Formats: sequence, C-alpha cells, structure tokens
Amino acid sequence: MRFAKIKFAFFALAIVFLLFFSNDFGLIDIEKTAIITAVAVDITEDGEYKVTAQIAVPEATDTNTENQRAQISGKGATVGAAIKNIGDTSGWFPQLCFCNLIAVGNGFSDYNLIKVLDYFSKTLRVQDTALIVMAEEDGEELLKLATPLDNISSFALQKIILKNAGLNRDVAVSDIKSFCTGYYSDAGASILPVIKVVSQKKENENASAENGAGGTGGNSGNGGNGGNGGQSGSGAKGDAIFNANTTALFLHGVKVGELDENLTLAFNALTKDFSNTTFQLKSVVMGTGTENFLLTVFSCNADKKLEVSASGITLKVCVDIYAKISDRNGENTDLDFVKNLPMPYYVKERAEKDFTAYIEDLIRTAKTTKCDFLDIKKELYRKHYSFYHIYKNDYLERLTFTVKVNFSGQK
Repeated sequence: MRFAKIKFAFFALAIVFLLFFSNDFGLIDIEKTAIITAVAVDITEDGEYKVTAQIAVPEATDTNTENQRAQISGKGATVGAAIKNIGDTSGWFPQLCFCNLIAVGNGFSDYNLIKVLDYFSKTLRVQDTALIVMAEEDGEELLKLATPLDNISSFALQKIILKNAGLNRDVAVSDIKSFCTGYYSDAGASILPVIKVVSQKKENENASAENGAGGTGGNSGNGGNGGNGGQSGSGAKGDAIFNANTTALFLHGVKVGELDENLTLAFNALTKDFSNTTFQLKSVVMGTGTENFLLTVFSCNADKKLEVSASGITLKVCVDIYAKISDRNGENTDLDFVKNLPMPYYVKERAEKDFTAYIEDLIRTAKTTKCDFLDIKKELYRKHYSFYHIYKNDYLERLTFTVKVNFSGQK
C-alpha cells in the first residue's frame, strides 16, 4: 500500500513537470496576445462586417503611468470571421475575455442587430455583462477618439454609462444578457444607449463667440478641463466628450425609435433604482418672475398595475417621489432653504406636471413604435392569463393608461 502511494506521487509529479515544461500550464504569452478592451462593429458598403478592436498597450515607466491604445480592424462575412481576420493580419490572437464594451455603428439601424450580437452572446469568449452601445455614426470612430477623461476611449465611455452609486441614473444601461433576453422574449423589445460625441473645444469656441471674447470660461465646469479639452501636457488627450442620455428602441432586433433624455429619465424611474437622481425644472413661475431649480431624488416608488377585463386593458401608473431642492437661481437669498421645510407648492406642482408628461409620452412612444420596453405583455401573461389570448396580438394598440405622480420633500 505504501509503495503504491509513492508510485502515485511520482506519477503525479511527472505529469506536473510535463505540463509545466511543455505548455506553461496553458498560460498565454502576452507578446502574442491582443488584450482587447472594446470592439466596434460596423457594416461596409459591400455588406461585410468590419470589426475594430481596441487593444490596451501597457507602457508604464518611471515617467509615464498611463495606458496607450491601438486599433486593429478586420473584415469578414460574419463577425467571427472578421475577428479571425484581425489575428490573420496582425499575428495577435484576439482575446475577448477582457472586452467590456461593444459599440455598434448606426449603419445597423435598419438591420436585425441580433445577427451581430449572437456571436458574442452564444460564445464563451465575451462575458455576459459586457456593455452594448450604439454609436450616433460609426462605432469605429468612438474607439479612435482621444478624450480628456482617459487615453482609452472605451474606459471613458464606461465611466458615463456605469456611473458610481449616488450619481445620476439618467442612462439606460444595456449589456449582452439584457439585450438578448429582451430580443428572445415574447415581446421582442430591447434598448441600447446612443453615444453622441460632443466636441468640447467646439462648444468653448461657440461660447466665446457668443460672449464676444476669446475667453475659455464657457465650459470650464465640464470635467474641470476648461477650454483646452485636456490637450495640455503630453498632448495625447483630445477634446471629445460623450453623451449617453438618448436611448434607442429595438423591436425584434430592428431599431424602431428613440427616447430623448426626459423619456430616458422617466423610463429609469419606472424600471430601475431612481434614488439620488437629479433633474431640472426650468422657468418655474413665482409671482411675477421665474426661477430654475435642481431637484435631487431621495426615494422613488413606482407602481405599474395592469387592469384587464373583456371590455379593455388599462395601465395605471402611480409614482411617489421624495426629493429635495438642491439648487436654485433666485436673485435674493432665501434662508429657508437651509432648513427642512416642505417643498414649495409651486415647485411641487411644476415637478408633478413635468414628470407626468414625461411618463405619458413614454407610454405613447411604446404604443406608437409597438416596442414593449415596459414589459406589459409579460404582466398580461403572468397575472391575466385568462385574457391573454384576447389581447396578445394588439394589446399595445388597445391599451389605455392613467398616470399619477406625487412629489413631496424639502426645500
């Protein structure tokens, strides 16, 4: 028995040495591997897929601790073939396990997007939590841009999409899992945030022209970079910044409409955690003048109830929001704002009116586009199955709705 144990130990040790000296335990040689942080997928004029990989190139030295980036593109009849083409032309084997962002170009607006994303969703090479965004123009351009926020543009994009807890919930986040779950659901509805590129330098020049002077204070509060757009220092950073407050709507993988920033805000209020979100009230009438207010939401309880009978189907939305006035631009100082006094009635009424209009427009958009991003069909199936066969084909057309929003809070 003892001899058998010794023999087994020598045999196991021989296997370990064999693995170590033959394949380095399967470790990947970083010199031959492309560590891809993001990919962009566009469609060419001849109908082929063009995949652009953004590769992080670590070059930390005693004087430089920032990552550099490189882009390599490949073409193919499928997404997988285009990615293989990257390896064929560069000699680097594309590793997608670190890819956290997929940007699709606007050329897919009239295209079933699942043909692009199926490769990422049904292989084990990309994690399900990788973010998906839609570029306003080409996805490749997003990865090429230099920003004042980060040398690697995909990292800057992730910062505005996945905001830290306690900041605004004004972006409709989507990843591979949520998009494909919506696509393969009975309603077939999915969403993607639309990335719009804003030139910080151009905005500063416009502001200076309007002021009749060459000052740089027009956007000095935007990221703390003033009019230089982050180009000072090594000159590696550019002036492009991003906005992701618009949301694209997809029905069975095809884009059918968009939600503006107000409707995106309403969508998040009904479907996600909405605490700590801020939104503006402009030109609130107060006596003989007007003021602007900024409200911060402390809590939001949104209740969607579907009432179904043989005579009709009605969606009742009730939203209770507790908020506090964070800022105002009144001419006179109001010392009451430092006290825990109730929210003034004129602010409460205006907030309720505006938010009610946002939610009503949101539901109308769902009816117009026939995109059930509010999961009404799911609730119809789960809670009112006896009427499901009556309404399943035209429930959005026959849907009526009521919206009630109640604001309470402090000055």
